[in-house]
Amino acid sequence: MGRGAQLMLGVAPDNRGLLPDADVTRLREFGAAIAQLQAGNLAPRHLPASPEVAAALDGDADTFWSAPAGSHHATLEADFPKPLRIDRVTSMEWLNDGQHIEKYAVEIWTGQGWKAVASGQAIGHEKMDRFSPLVTSRIRLNILSSTAEAHIREFQLFDDGGQEK
Repeated sequence: MGRGAQLMLGVAPDNRGLLPDADVTRLREFGAAIAQLQAGNLAPRHLPASPEVAAALDGDADTFWSAPAGSHHATLEADFPKPLRIDRVTSMEWLNDGQHIEKYAVEIWTGQGWKAVASGQAIGHEKMDRFSPLVTSRIRLNILSSTAEAHIREFQLFDDGGQEK
């Protein structure tokens, strides 16, 4: 998503001290587009998991999963009762102790092994990864390198198929 960037809207009040109507309309449309982008998280459909894993899949950004204490590599896996079509994941790191993830991969189970479908250098507050649509019943966030144990607030899965991007 933001990749650490700031969003500059460039909107200023007019001579009445109000935002121009055209700008207000566009800002509402922009807000609705963001809300639509964040709707439809498939992760809560996961099979029963430990309470710690479930905390990263529950759609609640106030709960989180922690990698084992002192670890610099860990995986967070989600299994589903039937295959899901997915083309986007959103990962959110819990940052109260700072940003720790240095390198990660999003991987799916192919039946013969894990296959990376997205990767990156950091997650931070929120990171969105898009990829070609795929169908899987197992997906994981593989934290390949971190400065300390990683904490994941959310690992969300989406199928934007058919939606305009």
